Parts: sequence; C-alpha cells; structure tokens
Amino acid sequence: MISYSGKTVFLCSLLFVLRLSFCHVFGWTEEEEEWLTAMERFPTALTEVQFGPMKLFKDPLQVLLVFAKEDSQSNGFCWACEKANFRCSMARTPESALECFLEKHHDLVIIDHRHSRHFDAEALCRSIRAANSSDNTVIVAVVKRPDREEASVMPLINAGFNRRYVENANMMACYNELLQLEHGEVRAQFKLRAANAIFTALEQSQEAIEITSEDQVIQYVNPAYESIMGYQRGELIGKEIIEVPKSEKNKPDLLETINSCIRKGKEWQGIYYAKKKNGDSIQQNVKITPVIGQGGKIRHYVSINWPLNDNNKSDKTSVQAESQTDIQSSKHKDRRKGSLDVRSTTSRGSDGSSQRRHSSMARIHSMTIEAPITKVINIINAAQESSPMPVAEALDRVLEILRTTELYSPSWEPRMKIPIRMTSWVG
Repeated sequence: MISYSGKTVFLCSLLFVLRLSFCHVFGWTEEEEEWLTAMERFPTALTEVQFGPMKLFKDPLQVLLVFAKEDSQSNGFCWACEKANFRCSMARTPESALECFLEKHHDLVIIDHRHSRHFDAEALCRSIRAANSSDNTVIVAVVKRPDREEASVMPLINAGFNRRYVENANMMACYNELLQLEHGEVRAQFKLRAANAIFTALEQSQEAIEITSEDQVIQYVNPAYESIMGYQRGELIGKEIIEVPKSEKNKPDLLETINSCIRKGKEWQGIYYAKKKNGDSIQQNVKITPVIGQGGKIRHYVSINWPLNDNNKSDKTSVQAESQTDIQSSKHKDRRKGSLDVRSTTSRGSDGSSQRRHSSMARIHSMTIEAPITKVINIINAAQESSPMPVAEALDRVLEILRTTELYSPSWEPRMKIPIRMTSWVG
C-alpha cells in the first residue's frame, strides 16, 4: 500500500520523467522546459472580452487544421491546440475541410500551402470565403521557408488568407503563433462579430441616426433617417454635411455654435430645423456626440434626432384638457354628494325616519370589528399546520410575542364613541 503522500510523490516523479523524455525526444532546451512549466501554472485561455461598454464571453477557440498528410508541422499545431485548450479538428482533403467548416464555423483555419501536388490551398481558401459564415474567420497559410528571395504575399491576400506562417515545426513556435492569433486577428474578428448586434440596434431604432467622419462626411444613416428625411442612403453617404440643404428657420449663427461645441469634444443638444428632401422643414430635438478614437482625436460624430411635430403638441394639449375635465367632474360629484347629505337631514327627516336612522347608526357603532392583528395571528396559525417542526417552533415564538404586545386585541372597538345628534336644518 502506498500512502496519500507516497502516491503524490510517485505521480510527481512519473510526470518529471515523462517531461524529460518528452523534451529529449523533441529537442527542447532547459529554458523551453522552464517556460512549459510556467505555462502550466498560469493558463492563458480567456473567456471574457471587453468591447467598449459591452462585456462579451467567448467560447474556446475552434481551430481547423487542413494537412494532406501527417508530419511534424501538423503535429506541432495539434499539440499547441491541445496545450492552449482550443478545440481542434483535422481534415485531409479540401472536400472534408469545407464540409467540416460549414458544420462547425471555426474561428481559425490553418491550411498547408507547402505541397501543391496534394491540393490547391488558394482554391480551398476561396471556397471557404464564399461561405456566408466565413466573414469573421481568420485563415492562415503555412508556406515553405524561402530558399532565396522572399515571395510576395499578395497572391495569398487575394485568395482570402489573413496571414502566412513560415514552416517551423517547433512546438513552442506553433504555440506562440496560436496565442498571437488568438489575441490579435481572432479577437478583432470576434469584436467585429459582436458589432453586428450594434448595427442591428441602429437599423431597428425609431430615432433618426447619422454618423459622420471627423471631417463631417456622412458615413451612415439608418432606415428611420431615410423615412423621416425622405432621402435614400445612397444619396447621402459620401457627401459632406454642408452639401445637404439647410432650413432657413434656424438662427444664422446656430451652425457655427454647434460646430464650435462639438469640435472641442463636447456634446451638443438642442432644437434644430432640418430640411427634408421635398423642401419641408421639420423641427427636431438633436443630440450630437463626438466619438474619441485613436490618439485621443475625434474620429466620428453621432447625431440622434427626435422629430418634434404638431401632432406631439396637440397630443400633450389633449392630455392636459382631459385631466382638467376629470378634475372638474370630480369636484362636481363632490358637490352633488354634499347636497344629497344635506337633503337627507332636512326636509325629508320626519320623527319616525329620524329614530330609524338613529337606531341604525347605533347598531353600527355597537358592532364588534375583528382587529387586524387577529387576522395576522390566524394566518400564522394556518401556516403552522403545514410547516416543518423548526418553522412551527419559530412561528410559536412569533405568536407569543404578538400576544404579549399592546397591539394584540381579539377585536377592535373605537375608544371614543361619538354621540349621534339628529339636527333638523331648516333652509
């Protein structure tokens, strides 16, 4: 029998021997072995990504390796994927690679571009790019180490590759490449994929939204802007703001005031008259926000416009009128109620009816009304019947406290009985 501590020592020794054997087989140095030990202690997988005000949670990276045959380079990438906790798939033919990609939609595709006799890597890349789900996929070409002159990467870029990897079967080199891809191109594409949700919100917004460059060239307008202003998107994008017709209802210095404010990086909000395509002026509540980008400079302006038309004003007026009518009608009802009370105590009050009213009021005052605290105690008693023993005991203590306080009374009686006097009002 091996004790718990003995088992631990035995397993650690076994792992140490395996690591030495592994490093000996693959030719790792002592520095590389120390680096491997450090990487085991500190995992590099990140699942949370901050994108502006959005907090994104990313699944483990999905990698597709396309190698016609197994070699040290494909094994290096397989080991690196396993070490980084990435989900790895292997394909040997272009057909199986395309089928696998259409099924799993990988974040990263690594294609062997070294041996053209097996398959056409550039044709496979074009086939993957033709799929709608490949817009945010990073595709890497593994190329041969150049013998003489460095080859141009333009054929690879034209085929759809994002970057190339010069063959290096060293496992740490493969691992470093995957880490750089994950934190670089792959993460950037992940954020662009999340940006599609923001564009969907812009497209569905009911407010007119306009985005311009730092030079106030129109870059985007949403469908609500097209509907309100009467322009088509293609008529505005690429034009400067000064080229769009302006309404004459604005004050002459309003545009200068707006520009001087937003160019300082400050937000401007106020009433502005815009001219629609048909020439009509529309009053809008406008909010223009500068977007600070690289270098702390203004890169965009975002304008959100709420139309203020006569219908809104008439709606507010009608609401106010209805509220005034309700107040007047309630006052009228109060006056009518008061008049009925007066009549009930005057001319219609005979001796017999007055005595009947007196006896009725006396009966009401003599009625015993159940106190609210008694209802609470009854509810607790009912709850005790179906409660576990600890809960029932706790409820017993609650009942004891309630019954010993001044609040407890089985019934409620008014402390002061107001004598009822029948007064005959003669008007």
